[in-house]
Amino acid sequence: MKKVITAIYFTLTALLLFGCDSYDQDDYQEYVVVEGYAVAGQSLPNIRLSTTAPADDEYSFEENFIQNAIVLITLLDENGEPEEVFEYTESTEEPGIYNPLILSYQVEPLRTYKLDIVFTDRDDQISATTTVPDQVEVVNEIPESVVYQSENQLEIILAEPEKTNGQNVFVFNTISLEPAIDNLTPFYFSIIEDEEDVDISEYVRNSSGLINEGNFDPLPDGTILLRFPWIGVAFYGENLVVTLSVDENLSDVIRSQDVQLGGSTLSPGEIPNLLYNIEGGIGVFGSLSADTINTSFSRPF
Repeated sequence: MKKVITAIYFTLTALLLFGCDSYDQDDYQEYVVVEGYAVAGQSLPNIRLSTTAPADDEYSFEENFIQNAIVLITLLDENGEPEEVFEYTESTEEPGIYNPLILSYQVEPLRTYKLDIVFTDRDDQISATTTVPDQVEVVNEIPESVVYQSENQLEIILAEPEKTNGQNVFVFNTISLEPAIDNLTPFYFSIIEDEEDVDISEYVRNSSGLINEGNFDPLPDGTILLRFPWIGVAFYGENLVVTLSVDENLSDVIRSQDVQLGGSTLSPGEIPNLLYNIEGGIGVFGSLSADTINTSFSRPF
């Protein structure tokens, strides 16, 4: 499970760090960048704190981390009042990364958590809240092997999830366990076949993008059916397929990042900011739940 959660962090961190903002660099203002992902059934998240950098400087967390922060996460009751407060301490080995003092507590689905950050040496005050999605549970039997691009598309049936804010939003992450050039599916092989220095590592983990309610089928028993998109398969062979239910904060970051990459749908010079849902800074304090299945994608006959 640790490998799966690491892959989730990798995907979402990429969305955060490589998004573009329309800040006026002639009037550059430094912002505190927050990054933390609460996962249902896992320990409280680590919180990463850094600062932004001017557009002409290369961003590096190791160069921009922030120390001397006081970090608290509060579990709120149904009335929005504090129920339990969790203190954090800065890592002695990784400056700028803050860890919960209590590691035994597990994040609860359908609960709301509030992040508060102040500093001993700067005036910034950061706050954000997230409501954790209901626990994702795959309930159907998954075939050991699926023929790539066959009529029998991989189907994943989830137990009926309870809604938190508005509609449920899902993301598929695929993690190849047999990454090799010879195992690349045709679409991804066509991307790299003319490259001299081939690096296939960026395709080991693939994300489907957001899957909203309009893209899945409710079944009579209350479960929901999701059909895994073939574009998510980069490698033949054994793969982990992670089904994620993401909260509103993560959905906003991913959705607004997709708009930034909208090409001709944007007016010239118009690149909207990412939606952060962080008061006093930028970044993401979000939550998700996940379940993982294992299957093999085989070559067509």
